[in-house]
Amino acid sequence: MTETAAERYRELTALATAAGKRMRKHERDSAEKLGEKVAAGKQRTEESEKVRDELVAEVKQRWTAAMQVVWDERWLRSSGLPAADRKAPDASPSESRLAVHEAFEDLRDAITKPRLPTGFLSRRKKS
Repeated sequence: MTETAAERYRELTALATAAGKRMRKHERDSAEKLGEKVAAGKQRTEESEKVRDELVAEVKQRWTAAMQVVWDERWLRSSGLPAADRKAPDASPSESRLAVHEAFEDLRDAITKPRLPTGFLSRRKKS
């Protein structure tokens, strides 16, 4: 069975058309999946920014509380809230909150503990 050039041409154009349709469907599916990934990424970014903003606000509140704790300690000078330490190890927001809380508690305990141990207080000897 011999095919004519016209028949072969129609066969090849049909194959090319089908391949083009499959490729466009694949591209649409890929674009849809990528769009979903981009949307999910944007949502994660927004959530991360919200958590960061909340954490920064909590740290500022702790700093203000710490400055109130050391207010009577005139020898202790502070120039304000320090910048973030970029060399600090990575930590989750909950780990960061815990670290700030523990540091504040340690500061408060150090400032509010008695200045001299009771053993150093002078005692009068009974004569």
